[in-house]
Amino acid sequence: MDNVFIISMIVIALVFGVFPMARFLYTNVYPYLKDGFSQDFVLKNGIAANADIIYTSQTSSWDGNKPVYQLTLRFMTREQELIEATTMKALTFKEIEHFKEGSGTTIKYDPKDPKKIAIYDKPLVLGE
Repeated sequence: MDNVFIISMIVIALVFGVFPMARFLYTNVYPYLKDGFSQDFVLKNGIAANADIIYTSQTSSWDGNKPVYQLTLRFMTREQELIEATTMKALTFKEIEHFKEGSGTTIKYDPKDPKKIAIYDKPLVLGE
């Protein structure tokens, strides 16, 4: 009887504890961390461009006291290619209004893979 109880508790722990936690880490935490590392590289090595915010969506994740938003932006590369790319960014409640659909911002993109972007949000200077 004790073996059945122990096996039952292990199954319950897996179903209600380990699997949901693994799913949360894989679907929410991992993409945010991966996107963060990609953004750091793009901010250092990317090309600046003006972008239009075409879609925003709050995710279920928070970074500190800031909700994480998924932003889809449209921009033109130097080669005149129109690109739509998505990134995630933790926004303060004040920034949420600035990054709403229909607004514009400045980004940097990876010239080798223009779908990799980072919010730069500084005015563009010619020659940058």
